[in-house]
Amino acid sequence: MTRAALLLLLGLFATWPALAQAPQAATGRAPVPNIRAPLQPPTTSAATPAPASTDKAAAARPGAPSEADQSPGVAGTARVVDGDTLRVDGRTFRLWGIDAPELVQACERDGLNYACGRAAAAYLRSLLTPAIPTGDRTIDAAAAQVVCEPRASDQYGRVAALCRAGTMDLGAEMVRAGWAMVLVRHGTDYAAEEEDARANLRGLWAGAFDAPWEWRAKRLGE
Repeated sequence: MTRAALLLLLGLFATWPALAQAPQAATGRAPVPNIRAPLQPPTTSAATPAPASTDKAAAARPGAPSEADQSPGVAGTARVVDGDTLRVDGRTFRLWGIDAPELVQACERDGLNYACGRAAAAYLRSLLTPAIPTGDRTIDAAAAQVVCEPRASDQYGRVAALCRAGTMDLGAEMVRAGWAMVLVRHGTDYAAEEEDARANLRGLWAGAFDAPWEWRAKRLGE
């Protein structure tokens, strides 16, 4: 080995540690992540279900009584509107189970027309205002206290009620006296009273007349 070659070899051995410790040149690239590392599962928050409503008032209640079923009876001073209608405590009631002549209806008796609708209303009024003699004249007592128990409503929203003055069923008495007829669509509760009035020619049955519903159909188109 020549002297020159030997010097070159010694120079390489002297610079080798410095070369081994030199930093790598920057490349400007971000370090590549280890794609083999396990992924963290995503954090999920399950929606908490809303508590069931405990508002029992808003819940449907099958079998609960309807507003009509809960309608209370009314007691108070009664005023006659016509032969089958009363005003009690500011409310209007049609007498349950009966139909009386309309206030302007006319009937026939002994060959003459008469105001049977007004006669029926007058009889109903007499049941509520018994006459009190005072010398040479008669005055009506204060209107009687009446209790009406609603039963149904008609197509016009009018309430039909069973009305009593004391223990007297006013509807039954109107039919018994012959000033009203049984209203079949409400039932036949007063069929016996009507048959008795017809047999004894009381009230309307003493002459000729149109049934109230027939008269309304002809005159009022009902």
